[in-house]
Amino acid sequence: MSQLSTGLTAAERENLKFLLSMAAGGIISGHAQGISKELRDKALGVSQQSLPKLLAGPREKYPTGIVFHGRAPFLSDEQLTTLDQESRECRSRAERFMDHYVASGAPAAREASLSEPVRAFLGETVGAVAPTRRANYLYYDEPGLGIDPHVDKDEFSLNILTMLEHRSGGGQRSELILHPPGQDAIHFHLQPGESLVFFADSVTHQRTRTVADESIRLVSFGYRTLEGNS
Repeated sequence: MSQLSTGLTAAERENLKFLLSMAAGGIISGHAQGISKELRDKALGVSQQSLPKLLAGPREKYPTGIVFHGRAPFLSDEQLTTLDQESRECRSRAERFMDHYVASGAPAAREASLSEPVRAFLGETVGAVAPTRRANYLYYDEPGLGIDPHVDKDEFSLNILTMLEHRSGGGQRSELILHPPGQDAIHFHLQPGESLVFFADSVTHQRTRTVADESIRLVSFGYRTLEGNS
C-alpha cells in the first residue's frame, strides 16, 4: 500500500486514505462478520498500518498517534474560561454535522488556535504546521450522538481537542477511543481543561454514543502538517 501511494497524486492518495479509513472503521464497528476473524484481523492491520505511511511528517515518532495528553501548557486558565463561555453562547447557532453539532467561526477559539504558545508547542513537538484557521466547538448533548471510527482529511492532520464540559447522570459515559495500528485501543475520558493532541489523519478514532442526561462540549483546533518535517 505504501509503495502504491508513491505513484499517486495528492487527490488519489486522499482517496486511498479514505478507502483505508472506511475499511478500518467498518471492521472495528463490526461490519465484516461474513469473513473469518483471522482475515478480519489481517485486513484491519493492513489498513491501519498503511494510513500513517501514506503521509509525510513526524508520525514515526508517535506510534500511537498521540503527541500530548493532559492539562495543556499552551492554554491559560483565563483562556479556558473564555472558551467555555464562548462555547455556551455559540450552542444556539451550532449546526448538525452527521451525529454531532458544530459551531465554527468563533473569534476567541480562532485566536487561541493561532496563539504563539500553541505555535511554539507544536513547533517543539512535531515541527512547523500550517493552521487551518478552523477552530470548532463540538457538542454531543442529545442521546445517541457520537462519531463512528474514522480518520480526518489531510487539512486536519493534527488535532488539538480540549474538553470544556462533560456532564452525565452516572453509569455509562461517552468516551473518545483511538485505535493505533497493531495495539490495543486507547480510551480517553477527558476532564474539563484537559487536551489531547493527536494525528487525526492517520490514526482511526471515534467517540462512543452519548446516553440520556449526558452533555459534552469540546473545542477542536485543526492543523496541517508540512511535508519534510521530522
